[in-house]
Amino acid sequence: MTTTLFKTLGAATTLAGIIATAGSASAASLSYTTSTNFQTTDIVDSIIGVQKFNSSLGTLQKVTLNFVGELSGNAEFENRNSRASTIEVTLNANLSLSQPDLEPQTPLLLNPENVYTYQVAPYDGVTDFDGASGRRINTLAATKSTTSVFTDTQFLQNFTGTGNIDFLFSAVANSIVRGSGNITSGIDTLAKASITVTYDYEEAQTVPESSAVLGLGLIAGLGLWSQRKQNWLKTSGS
Repeated sequence: MTTTLFKTLGAATTLAGIIATAGSASAASLSYTTSTNFQTTDIVDSIIGVQKFNSSLGTLQKVTLNFVGELSGNAEFENRNSRASTIEVTLNANLSLSQPDLEPQTPLLLNPENVYTYQVAPYDGVTDFDGASGRRINTLAATKSTTSVFTDTQFLQNFTGTGNIDFLFSAVANSIVRGSGNITSGIDTLAKASITVTYDYEEAQTVPESSAVLGLGLIAGLGLWSQRKQNWLKTSGS
């Protein structure tokens, strides 16, 4: 009988331990993405904000910041030479994403570029950016991205709180149209930024009160003991 009681209390203690362990922390992650619209360059300190981490979710461990820069462009040119020519169109810009409180890990810098080559005929006598000697192109594009990881406590604090953390986006265009001899040309460069912030954190689960854990353990133990006592009495009486 005494041995049975000890076994029962042991089972209750084990149950209480399982319940207490259920409150341990687990890893989780959360991402937010935001972007600007395409704007004509040059762009100086355009604000782009992203949601901060809500500290009620747990303890922030790491922040991963992904910065994507995109260019879009339109170009036109006319070859005014008396012979055929090769025209080269380069879409290019220097992009930056900065946040004063995150230096020296920002600014993040990008230099997306794409080069297009066209063969055009001798001048057709009309400067209309059309025909055999001219072109209009509305499909120029270039993209580049970079990633930075933050684990320093001071940086993590800047990402924590309510509202947004604001970044400054700038873009300076270097696009150009090149060709031998005489050409008439023009080019427009537009830029946009997209940022994705991923928060890795320890998610703390609710830990039961110690008295509640003990109570559950004792209730379970008494229930097991009572059941075994009844079984023992039945066995003794038979």
